[in-house]
Amino acid sequence: MTQHLFSKLRLIALTVVVLMGTYSFSAATNLCPATPQAQPAPKKGDHGSEIRSMKIAFITEALQLTPEESQAFWPVYNAYWQARQEVSKQRRALFKGIREGNAGEQQCKELLAVMDRERKVTADYMEKFCQILPTNKALRVFVADEDFKNFLVRRATGGGPKK
Repeated sequence: MTQHLFSKLRLIALTVVVLMGTYSFSAATNLCPATPQAQPAPKKGDHGSEIRSMKIAFITEALQLTPEESQAFWPVYNAYWQARQEVSKQRRALFKGIREGNAGEQQCKELLAVMDRERKVTADYMEKFCQILPTNKALRVFVADEDFKNFLVRRATGGGPKK
């Protein structure tokens, strides 16, 4: 079962990569009105682009996105992910200071503020997802994110299929 899922994910990821390449080519030749930002060439041993492709395939499959839904969804999801990353960076910096002994009342207030920002990002993007997707798919965005994270952990640790 896991092999079948992994094979299916690879096929979807390959399809997404080909489609992204086609889109990039057409954007570069002004066939598409919106030009995506250039991505740096992957470094040797860089698995980031492979993981991104797997995530695109995983979420697309989990949400069963139509091509029209995908076109509307991915720019919003990418903005959501960027916003989450920014708040996570703030949280990690705060945690680093706390680990180094800088743990007082000010850090307590800052941690609460970061937690509020995390909640606000999730709530704001939940509304945006509900505007561009059917409600059942919008709700499953967060479930698919969690499922993908769990999939990566199981893959990294050599764990078996999800039970």
